[in-house]
Amino acid sequence: MKNKTNLTILLIALALPLVLYSKPAFVGYLTLAGIMAISALGLNIILGYSGQISLGHAAFMAIGAYSSAILTMQFHIPFILALIVSVLIAAFVGILVGFPSLRLSGFYLAIVTMALGEAVVSIFKNWKLAGGNFGIRNIPPPSILGFVFSGEISKYYLVLFFLLLSVYISNNLVRSNTGRAMRALRDSEIAAQSVGVNVAKYKIIAFSLGSALGGLSGVLYAHTVTYIHPTAFGIGLSIEILAIVMVGGVGTIAGQIIGSLFWVILPLFIGNVETLSSVIFGAALIIVVLLYPRGLVGILNAGALRKFSKRRR
Repeated sequence: MKNKTNLTILLIALALPLVLYSKPAFVGYLTLAGIMAISALGLNIILGYSGQISLGHAAFMAIGAYSSAILTMQFHIPFILALIVSVLIAAFVGILVGFPSLRLSGFYLAIVTMALGEAVVSIFKNWKLAGGNFGIRNIPPPSILGFVFSGEISKYYLVLFFLLLSVYISNNLVRSNTGRAMRALRDSEIAAQSVGVNVAKYKIIAFSLGSALGGLSGVLYAHTVTYIHPTAFGIGLSIEILAIVMVGGVGTIAGQIIGSLFWVILPLFIGNVETLSSVIFGAALIIVVLLYPRGLVGILNAGALRKFSKRRR
């Protein structure tokens, strides 16, 4: 049953651009939702699996975006190689950030990660190679083996590929011994230590993997939007990613995709009233935190379970 549902969702995702061929702008929004979902999956590893709070996740997107843009434009490195290097750089920075988490937790760790995010923004603002306060314009579209992903539909399929790869990584992580150790760490560090879980090791792993996915989303964002600016990766974006994780469902994989779609598509139905969409998304966050801790995916699962129960009767 679950495999059939997953296959149906995949077929719908593959067919959407063909159905929406006459609406490239909407396809572009779906591409952005896919990019945000990859970033949310990264934060979900840090928060949902290992229980570490991060308010600077957008910094890893910035690191991935700027690293890839500089490598491709200044050093003429092929896109796929620049992507790999940028993701590794983001993962390395994530490891460095993971060390404070060995001694800090909760509010104090949130403050440290928030400070990191603001430090990264400040560095890119004052770095001439990164365009300084003007950002970087005319970033080339992704190109792999001579094929240039210049159209909205081709960009969508590229992002979809990396989203599926991120889902595959997250799904396998959940089922692995590493994932089980992380969840034990999330539930109780003391209890995890008592059964032999190396707390320091798995905290570092969580931050490195989560940061790597954040860097990957930044790379795709830079080459899809073709313009990046330091302030786009500030504390506001970090909070939005955190809200996506919370609204979609902390500790779930499907929730990050649903939350990202909700975050991107909502303004389209509201119109150009940015404040109203922010209010609705904020209200949804409050309702989820208070009443539905499993997020939107929990609500959908509960509805599906009730429907299945009625059919059996």
